[in-house]
Amino acid sequence: MSTYKALEIWTAQTLCDVGILLSILSFLLHIGRPYFERILGRLTLRVAADLWWLVYIVLRDGTLLLAVLIGFLHLNLDLMADIKIGIPFVPLGTVALSMALVLKVFRNAEDVNRSFRLSTYWVVFGALLNTIGYVLVMESPGREYAAAGTAFWQLLRSWRSNLNPELATITFYITFLLLFVVGAYATTKALRLYGRAITEGAKNVQT
Repeated sequence: MSTYKALEIWTAQTLCDVGILLSILSFLLHIGRPYFERILGRLTLRVAADLWWLVYIVLRDGTLLLAVLIGFLHLNLDLMADIKIGIPFVPLGTVALSMALVLKVFRNAEDVNRSFRLSTYWVVFGALLNTIGYVLVMESPGREYAAAGTAFWQLLRSWRSNLNPELATITFYITFLLLFVVGAYATTKALRLYGRAITEGAKNVQT
């Protein structure tokens, strides 16, 4: 293996791990909202309160966005063959996080309402899938552990993308289809909003 190829694999694997950790961080920030709201209530200056809430929103949704983008980066068969990705958990986790992101963009998920709960559920589900894929599949015990020889851990180890091209291919097709549905929903929603804005703008001009 050339030095360039080894560096490519190391970089891709590191980014994959970082994306998983970002999804967990976003999950912690989502369920930690009551803490940030308590601190917000103690800030007497309006500027300080606005900055505190702005930082929280940027961190919470920014980590979610980065986790989704990094997840997209690794949803291709070439990288799946080079690095270990916990399939089908991590790719499906990217789909769940994408759903949460779409809900946040096109619905009012800032107030505590049904949309907020739905987006939080998707974040929790995505982080859970990523955690299972990372802990149980990608970082399953090595040969130095006696438990590694059991059927349970050998099965989970076989779910690494670089060791199971058949499962990786099936996972890719299913994940790609689900992401296509999510993207189609987001595109349709955006076009409807743009059309509504144009119609309302034309009415205002006429009046």
